[in-house]
Amino acid sequence: MPYDYRLYPSEWRNKTWKAEVLKAAGNRCEGCGVSQRSIQESAEGEPYMVYLSVAHCSRYETWKRDAETMVLCPKCHRRYDRQFRRKPGTRGYTTPVGYAVVYLDYHGRRVLAGAVRTLDDLRDLVAALPIQAHLEVQVIALLMVVGNAHYSREPDGSLVVLGEYGPCVGLALKLSSS
Repeated sequence: MPYDYRLYPSEWRNKTWKAEVLKAAGNRCEGCGVSQRSIQESAEGEPYMVYLSVAHCSRYETWKRDAETMVLCPKCHRRYDRQFRRKPGTRGYTTPVGYAVVYLDYHGRRVLAGAVRTLDDLRDLVAALPIQAHLEVQVIALLMVVGNAHYSREPDGSLVVLGEYGPCVGLALKLSSS
């Protein structure tokens, strides 16, 4: 899915915060060492300016204020994110579920933890959430919520069903299976 500002804490839109993070990394990409705003050459021989970004080390922790991050250039950021893309046929459950949105109770606030299109991605997102997290899953079809589920993630990684409604009935079993 494309960048969705709702998945990130408010300080990610704060230019001062980003400048502090970049400064702490020496204004250099932590992957290849290229400097912020340096001029590089594309594969076609065209010059371009490098703009560094702050990237999450863990794919599903964008919602977390104190998530571990790193500073990367666009090339290294793409290379890093590539490891999270699914290759066709790597799992048997890649049938799209429409659109699922996961909210998390984080420090007393409801935050958007992720938005996914497949059951595999939904399973991975839920598995990446903190132990004993309280979460809400909304399954959306045709731009309307058609199902809703509430769970509590236990220390052993299992989900306790607090409520499942509509097409979400039985979803906990699918999220728990490997």
